[in-house]
Amino acid sequence: MKALLYLSWRSFVNNVKRAVRKPVTLILIIFLGAYAAYVLFMAGSLVTELRFDSVDGLVALVSVWTIYMFLTNFIGYSSRKGVIFRQGHTHFVFPAPISPKLVLIHSAWLNYLLSIVVGLLFVLAGVTVFCVEPWRMALFFLVGCVLEILLEVSLMVFLYTNESLSERFIKGLGLGMKIFLGVMALFLFLYFRREGFNLETVSAFFDWPGLQMIPVMGWSIAAYRLILTGPTTLNMVCTALYVCSVAAAFLTASRMRCEGAYYEDAAKFADDYAEMRKKKNSGEMAVGIGEKKRKFRRISGDYRASGAKAVFYRQLLEYKKERYFILTKVTLINLAASLIMAFALRENVAWSGVPQFFLLGMTAYMTLVFSGITGKWEKELKNPYLFLIPDTPFRKLWYATLMEHIKAFGDGIMLCVPMGVVWGVEPGLICLNILIYTVLQANKLYAKVVAQCLVGDFLGKTGQDIIRMLLQMFIIGIGIMAAVVAGILININLVFPIILIYSIIVTGVMGALASLRFDTMEQMD
Repeated sequence: MKALLYLSWRSFVNNVKRAVRKPVTLILIIFLGAYAAYVLFMAGSLVTELRFDSVDGLVALVSVWTIYMFLTNFIGYSSRKGVIFRQGHTHFVFPAPISPKLVLIHSAWLNYLLSIVVGLLFVLAGVTVFCVEPWRMALFFLVGCVLEILLEVSLMVFLYTNESLSERFIKGLGLGMKIFLGVMALFLFLYFRREGFNLETVSAFFDWPGLQMIPVMGWSIAAYRLILTGPTTLNMVCTALYVCSVAAAFLTASRMRCEGAYYEDAAKFADDYAEMRKKKNSGEMAVGIGEKKRKFRRISGDYRASGAKAVFYRQLLEYKKERYFILTKVTLINLAASLIMAFALRENVAWSGVPQFFLLGMTAYMTLVFSGITGKWEKELKNPYLFLIPDTPFRKLWYATLMEHIKAFGDGIMLCVPMGVVWGVEPGLICLNILIYTVLQANKLYAKVVAQCLVGDFLGKTGQDIIRMLLQMFIIGIGIMAAVVAGILININLVFPIILIYSIIVTGVMGALASLRFDTMEQMD
């Protein structure tokens, strides 16, 4: 175990040294830290505005996090994808004379760190926002972290290293949990459809006694309720069951025989993880680890084009072969975020009287923070043949990125339409928001190309992302300020057209700047 701890310590020291050699990494960390603090502050303000800043509100948030972590951990560990192994483990750690069980427990240190960090955030929020007594939050952190980590370690050892149960049984457990998740999602849908989606119905759901009776997962929620809200017969009994189940699970895991049968799966995971990071660093879309072989559809059609336009048709053909065409996880994220925010903020939006500006704010925020810009286009710009096509640099850049604009338009529909309809925004303004989202995504893409041209590989991808982010925030900030001033001084309805026209102009300029350097990009490696 000392060797593993030494390995972790040296890895940490080396990462710090690499960060010092590249100050841009430290700048990014500071920027992300400041942004995280800002997000937490805004989240606290939102909770206060929604009058959700009570102990019951904290219990609801803790319950959501508990359910999410339990389900994701169980599904991940049952498929043996919940612990990050690297290729160094395959070559140096696995052959070492160290217990495979200890290797597994040590390799999951990031999972424990996540639990500790989230626990500290809950403590901070509980004391400052939800006005819970400090001693309760201290007990919450102590009990929560200890019991959660013990349960997680036990679950991990049982699902990873159990060599007495068949693979079919382990996979069956994972499938059963997925079925349970589907049934729970259906139950929530029917419940909120009948009762309505608002703060009162959400609080009523988490106060439902049946939630605390769910084995292990519900029992842990009962333990948190016991600490935060005080004792009741139900939460005391469920807490006792939770403590006993954690103790029994840990005792069983400690006595379980393990000779390293999981090493083969772990080695494959390490290779898949390395491949995913390689794809991510090269700009390719990488959304999963160890994915099954993709199946493509058979299509028919005749595509003919000359010059750079042929690149667009080739990408279109590739997307048509995909099972879901241009629909990606970004599309699902936009749709989910839109539905959640639509119903969660419906009362506040109605009270404000300006739902269109709430929609505009969400559109800009999702563009800057959540929406991805990786895809076929970035890999396209690295293909040598693109520079040899007899066409203008602007047309090359345009047709290499056109499919991304089409995808952005579809994602914008998923983001803006549900919120706009629920909030009662005029159809014309919803359409303008969709167009603004599409143009801002294009601006984000071209800004990244410009950042690549400005810094090359000197500052790495981290430096490129920082330059791109600052550049786009500056550009969008100027446009929003100008639109707001014009709206106040002239007419409030001018805000949306001004932002759209301004975004189109600056995006065109950004695309032109990117295309000017397009002919020399092959020299920047």
